[in-house]
Amino acid sequence: MFDHSVGIKDQMDEIMEQLDLVAFDVRFIAIHGMGGIGKTTLAKAVFRQISPQFSDIINLQKKLLSDVLKLSCINLSFIDEGAHLIKTRFHGKKVLIVLDDINNRDQIMRLVGKPNWYGEGTRIIITTRNIEFLVKEGEDHNAPILDATHFSFYTMPEMNWDDALQLFCERALGCAKPPADYIDILEKVINALGKLPLALNVVGSTLRGKCQSTWKSVLSKLKKVMNEDVKKKLMISYEALDPNQQQIYLDIACFFINQEKTTAIKYWDAVFGYPTEIEVNILTRMSLIKIIDYDELWMHDQLRDLGRDIVHRESCNIHLRGSRLWLPKDAFHLVQRKKGTKNIVALNLGTPELDAMYRFKHKEFARMVNLRFLQLDHGNFQGDFKDHFSELRWLSWRNCPSKFLAANFGLENLAVLELSGINITKDWGGWRQIMVAKQLKVLKLLDCPLLRKTPKFSTISKLERLILRCNQLGKIDKSIGVLQHLDYLEIFSQELSVLPHSIGNLVNVKHLILSCWELQKLPNSIGQLESLLELNVRHTSLKALNLDHSRISELPKTIGTLENLEELSASCEHLEGEIPIEIGALSSLKILDLSSGCFSGLPTTINRLTNLQKLNLWDCRSIQQLPELPKSLKSLSFSLDSLTTIPDFSNLTNLVHLDIIGTTVQEPNIEGLLRASALRKLTLWVGKMTLPPTDLSSLSQLQELSVSYANPRSLIRLPSSLQRLTLVDVQSPIDWSLFSNLENLSRLIIERYSLGEIRFDGFGKLQNFNELMIFDCPLLKTLPILPCLKKIQHLYLRQFPHLIEIHGLRELKSLRTLWIWNCNSIKSLNEFDLSNLQNLKRLDFNRCESVKSMLGVPKSCELTISHCPRFNKDG
Repeated sequence: MFDHSVGIKDQMDEIMEQLDLVAFDVRFIAIHGMGGIGKTTLAKAVFRQISPQFSDIINLQKKLLSDVLKLSCINLSFIDEGAHLIKTRFHGKKVLIVLDDINNRDQIMRLVGKPNWYGEGTRIIITTRNIEFLVKEGEDHNAPILDATHFSFYTMPEMNWDDALQLFCERALGCAKPPADYIDILEKVINALGKLPLALNVVGSTLRGKCQSTWKSVLSKLKKVMNEDVKKKLMISYEALDPNQQQIYLDIACFFINQEKTTAIKYWDAVFGYPTEIEVNILTRMSLIKIIDYDELWMHDQLRDLGRDIVHRESCNIHLRGSRLWLPKDAFHLVQRKKGTKNIVALNLGTPELDAMYRFKHKEFARMVNLRFLQLDHGNFQGDFKDHFSELRWLSWRNCPSKFLAANFGLENLAVLELSGINITKDWGGWRQIMVAKQLKVLKLLDCPLLRKTPKFSTISKLERLILRCNQLGKIDKSIGVLQHLDYLEIFSQELSVLPHSIGNLVNVKHLILSCWELQKLPNSIGQLESLLELNVRHTSLKALNLDHSRISELPKTIGTLENLEELSASCEHLEGEIPIEIGALSSLKILDLSSGCFSGLPTTINRLTNLQKLNLWDCRSIQQLPELPKSLKSLSFSLDSLTTIPDFSNLTNLVHLDIIGTTVQEPNIEGLLRASALRKLTLWVGKMTLPPTDLSSLSQLQELSVSYANPRSLIRLPSSLQRLTLVDVQSPIDWSLFSNLENLSRLIIERYSLGEIRFDGFGKLQNFNELMIFDCPLLKTLPILPCLKKIQHLYLRQFPHLIEIHGLRELKSLRTLWIWNCNSIKSLNEFDLSNLQNLKRLDFNRCESVKSMLGVPKSCELTISHCPRFNKDG
């Protein structure tokens, strides 16, 4: 007895997980894949396993109506009536429905209707080659079109080798394992059949009881001709395609397996004159192709052979016969003998000897007026080719000749160009005729060891993809900046050390791939790439990477390969998702700036950055928690908005600069901050939120402090080491007793002062105090300068809209600098006050709209008046 479960146990487990029989909802699952891959076999196996758990089972509407409903409704032309009966009979019941080989939405609607027809726990299993009718139009991903909460897709995988061997052995030999003398020919037959279960069953059964000589004959035939039963099964999908889809299918079968999908689509766009990605998506959903790693097209061997058989066969489809020649030998002989016709659309043209440089003449191509794809290795063109290649859309030329002998090559409609070989240089003779292809969308220069500099790009301004994989490439022509349509740029070089500044003009580039070993720095213009979504700079020697203000949405996982990177700046609001854990591999990183990002947090691997000295997370308002940070950190900035607590910094023994900005939902716990004993500069801005009573005197190394001062009770003590102090958002009178121990204080800044008056006190004992700055005081009308401030040398006043006068200015005999900016109500300063300031060296009025005159200014003082429209210069 055959084992019907060969190769499907793992698949059944995956299906069972998606069905989740303990869930109460109604679930659909569509099993899809190419013909013959085992969809029905899998559905039957699942059916046998789970059917005992259902009270009602349906596998056909006709069976349902006659057997289950006990109605003689054999004529199914009355579909609406039948659907109504199904809905009525099974409403509220838990049923299992299996629909095999479905190919359109109407079939589903007629057979099972809608999910609300059935009771909780119902499971509906569908098998199909084509999921196009199950997904929403225009969706790249498989979004189901049916109104079902749980609708999932299961893609049938290719059978693995061990299972294929067992299946074929059971069919051909009646045993699970092959005899030793059959192993070699078994492997060859299984490979020829592409491990397709249908083919293994059909061919294995025909070989049952046959001698090895028969096996060898069958193998020889399989290499040239498909098995007819397998072919008929696969032809169903091909015949369901429309004409252009069939052409694309044949192109892939003959030339495009393992080719980049995106480049191939550019070719088909040019051939058919409309966007063809939707056609490729249809082929994918019909299980005729797959898109595998690195955006490559993949096709099963049996489907490939079907496509090539369709091109080869002699049938009524005369226009297909010989339209594509994929074997270089066949194509060469056709061209050499001038046997080409208008039916030829694609050639893979080689030469009999790899080192031979055959010269193709224009007469050899004269009759191939519809040739649109040409791929050749070695060879040259000689003669006048005017109008011969006007339909050519793809040219791939390996091992180009040093001298280009053709005239009027005429590639004005070329869309894709691939060139390679030792003869390609910046002065290569072919550039003048090839680079006139104004419709060119893709240019690939591959393995050109003597290409030191790229050609100019000015004449191919419509280029969308540029791929340069040349080890010795040392310079990119600055004309690359004209490629305004470019969305993909890839450069692979072991010599390129500098990119042109004009690369910043590529405003539509979405993907930038740089594998350049000598590249140590990107131009600053890289930040102008506003459309950039992907940046891959692996295998470079980059020490600094600046992505500020770009539109990059996530850092690539390959970021961890930049072992020499010392500075990474990615201050961009589009950065979201998660920061990859691979960032922890940047062992040389010293500076990391991720400010303004929308990512949710940092990976725990951040603590592996043992050389990191500066981390900027300012305005990152989605971070909920900071992980343990590396002990090497000297500077840290972050936003408090989404954090509930301030982290414990006790392990950051080298931290000297800390900026904490923002407001939290609840009162912040700042105990962890007080453990950062090495701090020299601290910013703690929490807006109008009141800080808990805080004693900062333990921060004995602190020299500069900028802190919110909504409530004077929030600060209990300050460290005596403090030299510069900034009080922000002052909403209550300042407690000047706080300053009593600040003998090292030299500068005080008061910003956003919300009261109508201010008093200064306690500065007499501060021997080093010499600078006072007061900004943004909307209510102050007068500013009293008390004797305790008489030693200050610098006074800066800005944004006092209602300030009329300054009292006691004459007492500031040590004053050297006086700046008064944006004080629109002040008209003049007291003449006696100014004349008393003999040490004044700089007096600056800026944007003071009411000031009219300035008398008594000492002769040694430099006076600057800017944007003061009423000031009388003669006065």
